[in-house]
Amino acid sequence: MRFGVCAPISEAARLYKIGFDYVEVSAASLAAMTEEEFAAFCAENRAAPIHAEAANCLFPGEIRLTGDAVDTDAVQSYIDRVMARLGDARIGIAVFGSGGSRRVPEGFSETRALEQLRDTARRLGEAAAAHGVTVVLEPLRRAETNILNTQPESLAFVQSVGHPHFKLLCDYYHLVVEGGTPEMVAACGDALRHVHIANPDGRVAMKPDDKADYKAFFDALRRAGYDARVSFEGSASDYEAELPAALEVLRNA
Repeated sequence: MRFGVCAPISEAARLYKIGFDYVEVSAASLAAMTEEEFAAFCAENRAAPIHAEAANCLFPGEIRLTGDAVDTDAVQSYIDRVMARLGDARIGIAVFGSGGSRRVPEGFSETRALEQLRDTARRLGEAAAAHGVTVVLEPLRRAETNILNTQPESLAFVQSVGHPHFKLLCDYYHLVVEGGTPEMVAACGDALRHVHIANPDGRVAMKPDDKADYKAFFDALRRAGYDARVSFEGSASDYEAELPAALEVLRNA
């Protein structure tokens, strides 16, 4: 497995010195950049000792994906732009969390919302395939969105989409908060293409004496056949003080 941190590319040198393998940046930020800003990002990424290999925050909150206010043309235009940017930056994983964008408006049919999200997922898959990217759906805790909150229902959604470039993420923090189990992770099998992790007690950097059972989680990942990237996504106010221990936990688990 390879271990990274959700952070700006400007932190790559610090994270490399600690021992991490890659950085996970914000896709929405890349999409919002001017051509000059994006060219500067790509140059910085190429020159960095470790590179941006994944991107989260796929949609900005102002782009609606469910409800009566969905603008399909605007959604498609944004998808084309963000996927082209990710492809140009050679970022292979795009994380589809975006809880605000996918939140179902009060009173709107959940069945219809799932149909809308399925349409978006297929559009994402097609655009991702054209640019060498794989989109991964992130189950989010109910405090962040009101649809696709658990690992099993998100796996079923990915399977219903049935696109080779639209797959699944498992976030250990969200999994634990929503009462998920290692068995749910192991059941994801080949659909699982990316992982996030943090200490579920506070969503902070992991430590060897945490109560969380990281080893059981990594055993479930192995049973799923997963051997790719694992990104720390959480709060860390002092990288040099907090992240070496987090990396030790990852390596030991």
